[in-house]
Amino acid sequence: MKNIFLIFIFTSIANILYSQSEIDLSKDFIYKGKHYSPHSPWVTTGFGYGYNIFQKTGEPNFLFDIHFRIKKKYYFGIGYSTSREQFLDKNGQGIFLPYSFAKNSLNSIHIMYGYRKIGLKNNYGIFIGPSLNSGYSYIYSNKNGDYHKSYLEPGIYISTQYTQKIYYDLGVGLTLWYSFNKTYQIIGLSLHFYLSSAFKREII
Repeated sequence: MKNIFLIFIFTSIANILYSQSEIDLSKDFIYKGKHYSPHSPWVTTGFGYGYNIFQKTGEPNFLFDIHFRIKKKYYFGIGYSTSREQFLDKNGQGIFLPYSFAKNSLNSIHIMYGYRKIGLKNNYGIFIGPSLNSGYSYIYSNKNGDYHKSYLEPGIYISTQYTQKIYYDLGVGLTLWYSFNKTYQIIGLSLHFYLSSAFKREII
């Protein structure tokens, strides 16, 4: 999983450095009869699967990140990610299992600073920032049941994302992310949906 993380980062950096566009995306432009503002905020949200480094187990995950331009190609972001032993309530009456019922769980709120490369057909980004993490971590099991402890800790969130656009402001892609804190560490890969507010108007 660590090797996949490194390969994804280096591939993303290479594409950022060498990808080109036939349209000047440093300012507003007209494309196929529509007016776009390329540095508008965008959202990535989706589900995936990851690896719990301490427990050495796989876990499903969910993320939601929103990004805003600061200057030129640099952006500020804020988001939420969660990873846990399971999401579905397999034994109870509900659909989703509360994260406090899982032996292993992570809720992370993070802010990010990073770099973005915009293309007509794709979007790349690399981000890093502090996070606040909470959840439960498995300790041990015996004949009386499972034991786990709660935690609330600061940490670091790192993500690199690639999006293939269906339209200029809509696409799908992958986010490879790493959530680090003292108690809980996850390397996650999520299939995300990309939605940008770049579209401004139709040109008649």
